[in-house]
Amino acid sequence: MRLAILVVVVACLFSALLARLWFLQVINAPQARAVAADNGIRTIYIPAPRGEILDANGKLLVDNVNVPVIEVDRQLAVKDPAMISRLAALLGESPKQILAAINNDQYSPYAPVPIATNVTPAQILDIQENQAEFPGVQATSISVRHYPNPSLALASANILGYVSQISGVELAKLKVYGYQPGDQIGQAGIEEEYESYLRGTPGVEKVQVDSAGRVLGRLSYSPPVPGDNIRLTIDANVQAVAVAAIQQGEVAARATFDKYTNRNFAAPAGSAVVENPNTGQIIALATDPTYDPRQFVGGITQANYNALLHDPRYPLLDRTIQGQYAPGSTFKLVTATAGLQYGIINPGTIFDDTGSITIGNFVAHNDNGAAYGPISLPMAITVSSDNFFNTIGLDLWYGYTNYNKYGPDALQNVARQFGFAQPTGIDLPNEAAGKIPTPESYVKDHQANPAVFQQSQWFPGNSDQAAIGQDEDLVTPLQLANAYSIFANGGTRYAPLLVKDAETASGQVVKQFAAKVTGSVDIRPDWRAAMLAGFQGVVNNPSGTAYGVFTNPQNQGMDIAAKTGTAQVNAPRQATSVFASFAPATKPQFVVDAIMEDAGYGASVAAPVVREIYDALFGQPLQPVVYTGAGSGGQN
Repeated sequence: MRLAILVVVVACLFSALLARLWFLQVINAPQARAVAADNGIRTIYIPAPRGEILDANGKLLVDNVNVPVIEVDRQLAVKDPAMISRLAALLGESPKQILAAINNDQYSPYAPVPIATNVTPAQILDIQENQAEFPGVQATSISVRHYPNPSLALASANILGYVSQISGVELAKLKVYGYQPGDQIGQAGIEEEYESYLRGTPGVEKVQVDSAGRVLGRLSYSPPVPGDNIRLTIDANVQAVAVAAIQQGEVAARATFDKYTNRNFAAPAGSAVVENPNTGQIIALATDPTYDPRQFVGGITQANYNALLHDPRYPLLDRTIQGQYAPGSTFKLVTATAGLQYGIINPGTIFDDTGSITIGNFVAHNDNGAAYGPISLPMAITVSSDNFFNTIGLDLWYGYTNYNKYGPDALQNVARQFGFAQPTGIDLPNEAAGKIPTPESYVKDHQANPAVFQQSQWFPGNSDQAAIGQDEDLVTPLQLANAYSIFANGGTRYAPLLVKDAETASGQVVKQFAAKVTGSVDIRPDWRAAMLAGFQGVVNNPSGTAYGVFTNPQNQGMDIAAKTGTAQVNAPRQATSVFASFAPATKPQFVVDAIMEDAGYGASVAAPVVREIYDALFGQPLQPVVYTGAGSGGQN
């Protein structure tokens, strides 16, 4: 019986083996032949030249150039250690460094590996004349990013961004889109945001290889197709003037003594935004300090990258979209609108400003201690009466807590209408959202981090301070410019736009871009007229907080309307200088704002920076930016 069972088991095993052999030899033969053939074919992808980037007037900001490069066939190189030593000596590196570059797994194993760029003519000649000593090594060229006007590149680095070799993490995510090891990819700014247009279509080469992986010959080849060119809404000349104005403002502030901290203003950084309020297109997006994008061409050194990362002025931070600041009195645009929308004030409301208001045991004073007496909304904006706007914030809160008349975040709801506490939607990566505090956020922040957010509930004083752009109010310069664009155009909120269109190398438009409407604000004509009169008074009324900044005859025809802001911060930091404006006041074409860190009152330095930008916009001779004590009003 045991023998019979053994015979049956053996017979079954042989039957299964024969069935498997028959399947592989007969049924699966065609597929096996195809796999075997495919094993002898390798596909190599050739990167396409990236599209160019131009400003609104067609000025070339970024293009490509071919740079000399040494490439090595890794299959031949690893078999010849002596060659690696000779190549290392020629390039001034160690054999270990050369071998590491050759074995870089970010490149295809079947394509030559670039190991040195921007090599000298002497090094190229040495390789060409001594090819027998350098088997598998060739001197060729690759396409890299080029900045034909370095000063414009420096002024626009935050907008342009840079490219670098794709990382392993990025490759794992993007391989499905055709990315290959060694590809260059946009890492910031327009280079990242419009990567799909700029990248182009890689070329494809199929080669025959033997069983050892050695290339035997080319089977097919399709050339790469260059990427599309991107035309920006940015005016490169205005952008350059804006950066220069910020830098002049910083220098002027650093030479000025701050009586509150008993030292000169630090003024380490600043930013400015120029927007067309009728289209949402951005004309300038300036930040300082910035970085030189040319450092990233061909790969930035670790030392240079570390220097950028650890620079205390944070040059890699685009302050226009990532810097978050208390807006100070420029936020009174929101508070005035909230007061009008909820019926707390009307355009003719008279408020008796005695110079202070009492909130429980706390007395809040106007910034300069002034008492303005009976004032209406326009004059309250012109002189920047804190008490006028404090009272609106308090009335909204007391009206909710005492009569359940308004919601707990009535002021904040209007701020959100103006686009605060949320990204604007600009076509740039990594935009900050800002913050407008609410009773709910106070509870959540305290629960999440009680050591930092020690206050666990909302008090009337928070409404008082939030209404004048203090407390935990945080906005980006772009959000502030966009909010004033909403007022300037009558109530439409756009997502700011940086790109006009994408074009082929021959100039054919592939796609046009237009700013999207993302919301609206109810600003009735009589409300707007009263507020506009106040904004005009800021620069034209002798009591205005920025009176005197635009008194030069060449500025008179610009018809500026504006609001100053002075954001108080905790020591040892110094006040942030803020200025938001639009012009011409009666038919706005430009909105311009500036935020200068640790630089004093809004009229003192941010306003002169904005004035110089208007000179450029209106085609006037540029005036030097000087620190000013202009404004006989509250100056806040």
